[in-house]
Order: sequence, then structure tokens, then C-alpha cells
Amino acid sequence: MKENSTYHDGLEFNHLPESLRKNPFALPENYFSDLESKIIGQVKWMECKDESVFEVPEGYFDSLPDLVLSKIAEDSLKNKVALEGFTIPEQYAGILTEDIFHRISEENLKEKIQSDGFTVPTGYFQTLEQNITTDIAEAELKDIVSTEGFAVPVNYYSDLEASILARVTEEKLKDAIPAAGFDIPSHYFDNLSDKIIGAIQEAEQERDSTPIRHLGKQKKWYARYTVAASFTAMLALGGYWGYQYQQQNAFTQEQDKLAEEQLSQHLSEIPKQEIINYLSASASGDDIIYMSQYTDETNLPTKGFGTNISKQEIEDYLNYTL
Repeated sequence: MKENSTYHDGLEFNHLPESLRKNPFALPENYFSDLESKIIGQVKWMECKDESVFEVPEGYFDSLPDLVLSKIAEDSLKNKVALEGFTIPEQYAGILTEDIFHRISEENLKEKIQSDGFTVPTGYFQTLEQNITTDIAEAELKDIVSTEGFAVPVNYYSDLEASILARVTEEKLKDAIPAAGFDIPSHYFDNLSDKIIGAIQEAEQERDSTPIRHLGKQKKWYARYTVAASFTAMLALGGYWGYQYQQQNAFTQEQDKLAEEQLSQHLSEIPKQEIINYLSASASGDDIIYMSQYTDETNLPTKGFGTNISKQEIEDYLNYTL
């Protein structure tokens, strides 16, 4: 009796199930589109494989909603491309490996360099609103005013090269000579007043001790008084003419007086120390003694020009000149 086997029922050559009819060498759907991300994920997984403790990246849960939404958008785009058609670019397979290695190198470099090297300036966010408002106002002003209103000076471009070369030469000279080469002695300004006063006193003592020698024949007494009278008359005439001129030009003198007061006010605001520093740097020792002697407040006239000259000085001057 022949036994009928039912174990292979329906598995004949023409009766194979659909699961056995598929080609085992066919590529999965979206294989090449997902290949890059899968390789990068595999590399990262291999790097983290040796670590015994797994740590959640910093800010992972904060950025998780954005990552999920981007993944959903990516899947939607992939489905849309799959439905509408997608063509592989030319030479895609040839440059795929190179692109993958570049992407891996970029990811490794980002992991090593945590910062991009740029820092936010101090007070950047505090002044950001004001800077934006200023830029907007500037743009609106440029729309209103079509021209800048600035004119290039005469011979600007012709003299530009010479000016640049002169500036470069100056900078090179400053680099070669770091200091000015002039040094002020120690305690120079502390002892300057004492030196000036001492020099003035020595000059006065030398002048008092120097005898006056009369050359030539003896002058008669009435000649001296005649010259003195002439000198006095000349001063009187000069004063009279000056008074007349002052009466005729009262308005002009008032303006000059106002300008002189303004100048005096401006000069009075200059510190004395700056004046001393300027005189010390630009004048010689004899000039400083001369200016300190004749600009002393005790030597200034109080009642008019020439009133502080003594009769003895006038007589000595006349004896020396006649």
C-alpha cells in the first residue's frame, strides 16, 4: 500500500509561496539615501562601544523636539521623492566614499573643537538694540540724502602717495627710535623756581656792584634837565594824542577791550605748570631769567606805563647815552 505524503503539499515547482519567490540579492528601499546616515551612526556607535558608562549629551532633551520634527520632515520628503520619482546624480557612487570620509572627519573635528573661536564682545546684547536703531536711521538718511555732501580736497589724489610714504617713514622712524631722546633731570621742576630766583638775585647784585664809568667830557647839569624835560614833553604829547585817538575811536577800543578781556580770560585758564613746562622746553636759561624778571608781578606798572621807572634810572640812562 502506497503512503501519501502531505508534508510537501503545495510546494511543487509551480506552487512556491510568495515569501520564496523574492530575489535575495535585491536592494532594500531607500538604501543609498540612508546609507550615509547609517555609516555615520555606525561609526559613532563603534566609538561609544568601548565606553562603560553612557551619558546623555548636554542639551539633548532641549533639542529633542526639534530633532523629532526634522526627522518627520525628512521622512515626509523621502516619501514624496519616492512617489514622484528620484534619480541618482551622475558619478554619485564614485564620490560617495569620499563624501562619507569628509563627513566623518568633519564630525570628529567638531567633537575635538568645542568652540568656534569667536567670542561675543562685552556689552554686545545691551547695545544691540541701539546699534540696530542707528543702522536703520542711517539707511533712512541715505535714502533721503542721495549725496554724502563731502568733497574731495584739491590735489588729494596727487598728494596721496607722498602722504602715505611720509606716514610710513614716520612709523618706521618711531619703531627704530622708541624714545624721544630727551630726558628731564631728576627734581628739575622742584628746583627750577629756586634756580631762577637765585639767578635773578645774582644778576641784581652784579648790576648794583658794577660801577658806572663816564666816558668823554663832563656833561653840564642843565643839559641833563633839558633832555629830561624833552623826554617828559614827548611823553605828555604822546599821552595827549593817545587820549584824542581814544575819544575818536571809542567803539573800536571797546571792541578791542572786549577781545583783550576774552584773551586774558583764555590765558588765565592755562595752568602755570604748563607755561613753565613750555618755557623750559623752548627757551634757554637766559631767556627764562629775563622773562621771569620782567613779568614778575612786583615789577608790573600799577599807575600807567613808565610810572615805575625811578629818576635815578632815567638819569643813569641819560648819562650813558649822551
